[in-house]
Amino acid sequence: MLSQSESRRRLIGTSHLLAPSALRLRIRSSELGLLATAVLVGVISGAAVTGMSRAAQALHQAIFGLSKGEWLSSVGDIIWFRLLLGPIAGGAILGLFLLSANRAHRRQAVDPIEANALYGGRMSLRESLRVAFHNLISNGFGASVGLEAGYTQLSSGIASRIGLALKVRRNDLRTLVGCGAAVGIAGCALRVR
Repeated sequence: MLSQSESRRRLIGTSHLLAPSALRLRIRSSELGLLATAVLVGVISGAAVTGMSRAAQALHQAIFGLSKGEWLSSVGDIIWFRLLLGPIAGGAILGLFLLSANRAHRRQAVDPIEANALYGGRMSLRESLRVAFHNLISNGFGASVGLEAGYTQLSSGIASRIGLALKVRRNDLRTLVGCGAAVGIAGCALRVR
């Protein structure tokens, strides 16, 4: 049986990156500090969402032979064997990753809503990256799943990691995780050209 501190360490990861104490104090003592932190979450998460979107588009171009500027959902003329083999290869790759993760006894990732409801906004960035990667592989190889879950999970994980590094209050951490989720959802509406 794990102690409470050990289970928290496993939830948020083993490396604890902390901001300098003067910065943490300034952020905790003012609403402007929380606002600045939310802006930082938005910028970093926005960059991550953009990178994820571009990686999915690059996979679509490589696997399905799309030209630059074409979107998989709007192209009508793709060679039949690419349509057949793309999702099969992606499923095999994803299956191998999931099998290896299960053998390593990794715990399930906590989604942003569950993190806010049960864990005070604490999320593992490592597990969030894993979920985003799985979502990217699925979408990139042509599965009919969007990147919404990956965007939201990754952005919320980034927000939680920043909040934990700054040692913000529990309610502020929950707010930051919500800001991260909002960036992910907003990223769903944008298409990187």
